Amino acid sequence: MNLREVIKILRFERRRVLAMSRVCEPEFAGDYLRTARALGIAAEIVEKFAGMHRRKDK
Repeated sequence: MNLREVIKILRFERRRVLAMSRVCEPEFAGDYLRTARALGIAAEIVEKFAGMHRRKDK
């Protein structure tokens, strides 16, 4: 699995968790929102990491 696939999965899971936060019990919505925020931050970090290791054009 390459870094592009990891970013894609993280973003998908973030969207799924946000959708769950809208339909769950109100007392659990905060937990879902925190998880979605963490997945978004993880996706940003992996994206930066992937950018650092991209091949340079000659």
